[in-house]
Amino acid sequence: MSHISKIEVAITDLEALKNACHRLGFEFVEGATTYRWYGRVVEPEKYPLPEGMTVDDLGKCHHAIRVPDADYEIGIVRRNGNYLLLLDYWDSKLKNRVGENGGRLKQAYAIERTLREARRRNFRITETRTEHGIRLTLSA
Repeated sequence: MSHISKIEVAITDLEALKNACHRLGFEFVEGATTYRWYGRVVEPEKYPLPEGMTVDDLGKCHHAIRVPDADYEIGIVRRNGNYLLLLDYWDSKLKNRVGENGGRLKQAYAIERTLREARRRNFRITETRTEHGIRLTLSA
């Protein structure tokens, strides 16, 4: 059934999130105030709202992420200095593209955060794709 889930990751760097979206072929929609989802809460006793959210908060955001071929979007909501990523996994295309529990998006964000920090510290970076994912090698 349709419900809103929160991807469990602390997003503190919006530029890294934008780069992660680009890496995955997603569109970061800056300043979007709404995101597409099922539009109503289904079985709230079985699928509770993310902590601190009310039904009136759903579908509203500060930015959004559009995923090619998906019907729904990811809402980016600013809370307490961080950004929450909210999405409706009822859209199987969205779920498949971001990965289980947002795994692909979380991985891309972690890579982009690492790359930004490494560049800030003037490290050389080599990115290699392996059969298990991506390997980043940093050197001074």
